Amino acid sequence: MTVFGLSWTTALAEGGRDALKQRCGGDYTTYCGDLPPDGDEVQACFRKNMANLSPACRAEIDRHEKGRRKG
Repeated sequence: MTVFGLSWTTALAEGGRDALKQRCGGDYTTYCGDLPPDGDEVQACFRKNMANLSPACRAEIDRHEKGRRKG
């Protein structure tokens, strides 16, 4: 499953885990903290709450999405 064109698993495997954790950790806790962090449910939760995510988190997701399109 993907989040905004971003495979969560791929982003984490490519070293994006630290950046996503740092920039999206608060958003995860606020909106999706009751869900397992690597599950499909959290991806759906982020998608549902995209408009509410912090600018830093949205930018990190966008960065991964753009990198994925180039590769």
